[in-house]
Amino acid sequence: MKLPKNFNIVGTELYDYQLDSFLFCLQRPSSGLLLDMGLGKTLVAITVARYRIQFDGIKKILVVCPTSVLYNWQKEIKKFSEYKSLILHASSKEERLHKTLEKDYTFGIINYEALYPLLRDMGVIYTPAGKKTFILASNYQELLKQINLGMIIFDESARFIKNHDARRTICSITLSNVVPYNLILTGTPIANRPLDVWSQFRALDGGKTFGKDFYAFRGFYFYKYPNTAWGKYYLKKDKAFLFSSKIFGVCIRKKKEEVLENLPKQLYSTINIKMDSELKKLYIDVKRQIISEIETVEGITTLIIHSILAKLVRLQQITAGFTVKDEKIVELIQQPKLDALIEQIEIILDQEESVVVWCRFVKSISMIAERLTRLGIKHVTMSGQDKGKEKYDKWKGFQQSNNINVFIGQVESGGFGIELFKLDSQEDKTQYTIFYENTFSLDVRSQGKSRVHRIGQKSTCMYIDLIVEDSIDEFILKTLEQKKNVADMILEGGVNKLKMEI
Repeated sequence: MKLPKNFNIVGTELYDYQLDSFLFCLQRPSSGLLLDMGLGKTLVAITVARYRIQFDGIKKILVVCPTSVLYNWQKEIKKFSEYKSLILHASSKEERLHKTLEKDYTFGIINYEALYPLLRDMGVIYTPAGKKTFILASNYQELLKQINLGMIIFDESARFIKNHDARRTICSITLSNVVPYNLILTGTPIANRPLDVWSQFRALDGGKTFGKDFYAFRGFYFYKYPNTAWGKYYLKKDKAFLFSSKIFGVCIRKKKEEVLENLPKQLYSTINIKMDSELKKLYIDVKRQIISEIETVEGITTLIIHSILAKLVRLQQITAGFTVKDEKIVELIQQPKLDALIEQIEIILDQEESVVVWCRFVKSISMIAERLTRLGIKHVTMSGQDKGKEKYDKWKGFQQSNNINVFIGQVESGGFGIELFKLDSQEDKTQYTIFYENTFSLDVRSQGKSRVHRIGQKSTCMYIDLIVEDSIDEFILKTLEQKKNVADMILEGGVNKLKMEI
């Protein structure tokens, strides 16, 4: 396998399986990258897009993705391409969303929830008064062609384009109808939920693979299980081979166990999260107050270090989604890190895998648990408030359970002496650990990681850090990645260096 002539990779080299996936996509105007999480779907997709720009005359690419990874896509595009990217959102109340499409960029990045307001602003979609349904304008194709899109990348398609009559599915299909090149990206085996395949492929290739009519697709490939009021459908056995062959005629699947020689058993990822203006204002106000309090320090002693660390905790609380006022805990209206976490948990559960979430604060645990409860997601929580036997029952119950796949723990109290790898772990699966907050201690982080990476673990361990940009989160993670404690970093750099970092 070789790269096409006169085409170079930016920022890295492709593993053999990534090169294979890239070449597969080049041979088809629309294709699917079904790569397990951690195998580099984003890199391959960006490389395909770069080729389309350089050899197929494409001017603009639209990336449609979950809200939690908007800024990650922007960072990856900067890292692996030479082109400008722009996150598409209205910068003011007066600016209409669709006007952002006219700005200067090659890669436009937008979340699924923004597709409907975008198309509505453009006049592509109308909602009749008093009705929840909406209709397309008769000239919608001409309206969409004005934005000059040549390619759309649908990230996490198995999660976000699955219900055939959902608003974001219809919007995705509407957009893709006028674009010559499309990509769907998902780590979820697409045939695990076969009825959802139609929506993704309708957006991918306009119905070439599975037709334009959902009900005709369902009637041909599926039968309804008798005596079920909710209408459960199963793939017909005599259609299974045809169904699978159609999928893999336009999609390439790569599993971890197939390419593991290229990868470490432990994988790492960072999700970068943006602060909106109100949250940023609060953060800066508290930061200024802390700086004014530590600027009077003349010499750093152990006692002073502890005082500084205690002040820095206030910044961590803000990025976590709450603050303390008049000795009372107050939840913030903007909680972008919590929003990103819930989105990641839902994606992981959709892949039928499990996740351990480590927090520093008990309040963070309760906020996460409350959100999950509202969504009907089963979970276990554990903190320093739990007694020994209670703690044991919780972590052991999670380890043994087949239907509870989310564990939320306080890393300083739960990161020692427990085992959180699933007893039914499998080599072709991944177990995730998400650090919602890090402590200031390298040892605590190492212990948190080792709760899943232990003898008996068969699955790949994936570690994800949720990092609010331009905040103390970045400073803490950078320090820990340098194998240092935050206290040591402050001692080495001094107060002036600290003020620049936080």
